[in-house]
Amino acid sequence: MATDAPTALEQAIIANPYDRDAYMVYGDWLQQQGDPRGELIALQLANKNASALVHMDRHKSAFLGPLAAHQKTYDGKKADAFTWKFGFIHGARLSHDHYADSGFEGRLVKILDDLLKHPSGRFLTELTMVFNNDPNEDDLQDLIDLLAERAPPTLRKIHIGDFEYYGVDTEISWYHVGNLGPLWKGVPNLTHLIVQGGEFSLGTIVLPNLKSAAFRTGGLSQASAQSIATATWPKIEDLEVWYGDDNYGGDATIDDVRPLLERTDLPALRRLGLMNSQFTDELCALIPTAKLARQLRELDLSKGCMTDEGAEELAEAAGVLKLEKLDISENYLSDAGVRTLQGVAKSVISNEQRDDDDPEYRHPAVGE
Repeated sequence: MATDAPTALEQAIIANPYDRDAYMVYGDWLQQQGDPRGELIALQLANKNASALVHMDRHKSAFLGPLAAHQKTYDGKKADAFTWKFGFIHGARLSHDHYADSGFEGRLVKILDDLLKHPSGRFLTELTMVFNNDPNEDDLQDLIDLLAERAPPTLRKIHIGDFEYYGVDTEISWYHVGNLGPLWKGVPNLTHLIVQGGEFSLGTIVLPNLKSAAFRTGGLSQASAQSIATATWPKIEDLEVWYGDDNYGGDATIDDVRPLLERTDLPALRRLGLMNSQFTDELCALIPTAKLARQLRELDLSKGCMTDEGAEELAEAAGVLKLEKLDISENYLSDAGVRTLQGVAKSVISNEQRDDDDPEYRHPAVGE
């Protein structure tokens, strides 16, 4: 085989890190070189998991090195930190909650650094970052900055803030992410993104291959709302935005959503979630004439402050929209208000309506 074959084989994996055939060819080449990873690839491709574990244990130093001590999360849950697939660490979950695991005195950024340097992390494809020491105080900035500099080109999915936010792990408003702006240039091949937390900055978003994005918060800043509305993501298919409550930093307004609803350059977008909002009624007034709304198949307006007045506004879109599904759960609709919307989509989900006659006390479902 030509000396440049490894580069060509690696490029095939970078182009599609889910392609079994690309790993199979690469594994064959590694076996010819006497590299034990070649056999590991073959065993995992054949779903011979028990044999793969034996083989990994036999070559633990080569496959894990300094990562061997960090195979479980440090957050009291002891979840697998690394998910192996096709002979490499395909996914990683990094989490340290010092209240749940005070015995760990290291730093997650060092683990991430070791992972990105190690041959087993060469084709890292999916990354989840949860807690970074104190879940209520510390942000993820050191992890974000390192990833911005050294993210592997195979990285396709990032999930930031994968935690239960109703007081189980922490409150959503207590969780700090940091400034994600520097990250986007480092992950041009990203296809799926979830950001959950009470505080984050997004900067100028340019993600040419992104297909799915969710921004879940109890209080979206105006700057972040504007970043989302003007983001460059021409392949986006599914977009979910939680706007939140001004008591928790949610100072975005309907004017920050209007530019998003008027876009005509997102041809693949089929599902849009404008959720957990104080101004759901105002959204309902905009949607019937919004250019973007006409291409949607799913619209999610759940967790917000929609009233019967907003339902009447949205009902005017019944003859314009082509919705397969409309989710209006966890709003402030009466039975009559729900009935008003039955013709807007083929399927209307209206679970768990809340009841408060005083507008002063209505609020998005997720705040603190």
